[in-house]
Amino acid sequence: MAKTEGFVGRSAGILAIACVCGVASGMFGVGGGVLLVPLLGLLLAFSQHRAQGTSLVALIPPTGVLALTVYSREGFVSWKTGVLLIPGIFLGGIAGGILAKKINPRSMRQIFAGILVLLGVWQALGAWWR
Repeated sequence: MAKTEGFVGRSAGILAIACVCGVASGMFGVGGGVLLVPLLGLLLAFSQHRAQGTSLVALIPPTGVLALTVYSREGFVSWKTGVLLIPGIFLGGIAGGILAKKINPRSMRQIFAGILVLLGVWQALGAWWR
């Protein structure tokens, strides 16, 4: 019975994390990289690579399509810019996946954390002083 209780508890934790990330993704356009990846690593002990791969499965199809629908209805989508972003994101995603395999998990997590800190500082400065 203890094994089932552990599974249920872990599943409830995963669902709670997913709900928080879903709300953040719908509201702010963030979720996978900013929230889900760190939470999977910190709370569920996923390696950086596994957390990133898992977040892609969870966020891109359901949240991306649903949030896009809502934002589009409100006129908050620049279709021209969005379409122009697709080739770069597609090719960059392939290149990033290939490069990620060559980086050890600890370094990968350090790089990821550094990017989050730099972007966070940049965003904070822009929010308060622009």
